[in-house]
Formats: sequence, C-alpha cells, structure tokens
Amino acid sequence: MRKLLISLSVAFVFGMSAQISCAKPVVLSSLKPLTLIAQEITGTSANVDTLLPATASHHDYPLKASDYTRLQKADIFLWVGPELESFLQKPVTNLDATKSISVYKLNGMNWPASDHSTAQAGHDHEKDPHVWLDPQNAIVIAQALTEKLIQIDSKNSAQYRENFRSFAEKIKKLDEKLEISLTPLSAAGFVVYHEGFGHFVSHYGLRQLDYVTYTPEQKPGARHLNQLRLILAKEGKCLFLEPYGDTQSARNLAQEFNLRVGILDSLGTQGVADYSQLLEQMSTSFLTCLTN
Repeated sequence: MRKLLISLSVAFVFGMSAQISCAKPVVLSSLKPLTLIAQEITGTSANVDTLLPATASHHDYPLKASDYTRLQKADIFLWVGPELESFLQKPVTNLDATKSISVYKLNGMNWPASDHSTAQAGHDHEKDPHVWLDPQNAIVIAQALTEKLIQIDSKNSAQYRENFRSFAEKIKKLDEKLEISLTPLSAAGFVVYHEGFGHFVSHYGLRQLDYVTYTPEQKPGARHLNQLRLILAKEGKCLFLEPYGDTQSARNLAQEFNLRVGILDSLGTQGVADYSQLLEQMSTSFLTCLTN
C-alpha cells in the first residue's frame, strides 16, 4: 500500500510538472496596438492579452484588483512606458525587471522631427510616446519581444524567429506601399484633435499644422484656440477627430472654418484585427480627407 501511495505521488508530481512545462507563456500588453504586434510574433505559441479596455485612457486608467493579478501572472509585460502610461509606473516597479519591456526605451526607435513634439505644461516627455504609429518602430518592438520570448520559451524559438521574419517583411512592403500613396498629400495642411500622431505624420512626410488639445483628457485653452483659429483662417483642409472622448470643441472649429472632417483611430478600436490594418486604416483616413 505504501509503495502504491509513493508511486501515485510520484506520478502526480510528474503530471503537474508536465502541465507546467507545457503551459504557454502569457504576454500582457498595455494597449491594443502592442497586442496586435505581439499576436503576430507569438502566433499560437503564447497567449496574448491586453490590460486596458479598448477605449480606456492610457494616461490615467484606474487599475482594478484583477488588473494587478494579471500583471503578476504575466510572463512578459509589454508597455510604452511612464512617458505615456504614468499610472503603470509604480505597479511595473513591483514586477520582476526581466518581465517588462518598455518600448519607449528600446534602442533603434525612430523619433519624429516635429515642432509639435516639445514638452507642454503637465507633460514631462519631450518625445511623442505614440511610438507604434511608425512602422519601423513596430519592427523594433517585435524584435525585442521575439528575443524575450526566446529567452523564456526556447523550445519555440524557431517559430518566434520565423514569425518575426514574416512580420518584418510584411510591414516593410506595406510601408513602401503607404509611402507611395501618401506622398502626394505632403502639401495638404491639417489639424489633429490631440497631439498623438507625430510618428505617422513625420514618417510619411505629412503636413500637420497644429492640434486642438495636447491630450484627450485636457480641454483646449482659449488662448490656444485663438492661435489655432488664426492658422485655420489662412490654411487648413481637414480636421481629424477621434472615435473616443469629447471632441465637440474640434467639431465646432471644423464647422466654423468649413473644414472637412476625418477620423484617426491610433488605438485600432474600430474593427482592426492586425497591425497592418491599423496602418492601412490610418492611411485611408488621410487619403479620404486630404485628397482633392
């Protein structure tokens, strides 16, 4: 009987070990665009989830107890960094440092050369943190994630490398296609609702005149709106709104100056299934609003 119990115990331990070893790594991303990139690198070899709801503010989202649990259970946490998600700074410091990837700090990232990327009151970053809107940055992010996945899940290293190679090739081809289609728009001036599109604008040589507000949570000041009116009185073809938040002030400006209105969805909340679709949707918005 004693030998039987020992045998059963040994079998149970080995069974549990096998389950643990076969468990897929968990990649938790702070935002949907990062999730879209992660899904293409992991394929079916890891589980990918998004921390924030699609339309939640990535500036001051109130984390729930279940969110802290998800952070602790994740094998890799992919986020932009405190420059964008300041509310995550303290929770991330409580994680194992090897688990998190702050894409803002990755080597090889491209940064827009824009007059609109200067620091504003209440914002301590000098570089646009919406880094995923530059396709070259997406490849840098994907490579960093690939290397981290290989470290924790070496048995699937070949698959991760192949997924990265395929992703990088696809994005480079799409980038070339979008550059050709967007180049004719280089002289068309436009205004965005909030200052979060610098990476896309700079990468494709588009002509952003200004923004309505610096962040979606911050109402535009009277002085800034007056300056914006002076710009729009001289030039400006289109004003881009966003599918989330209160954009009434921007709508009023569009009506006042008879501007075309477009929608820019940097988070991919409107039916975007992969990263390529996110870029294509952005491109289509510019082409639709600025052509003719």
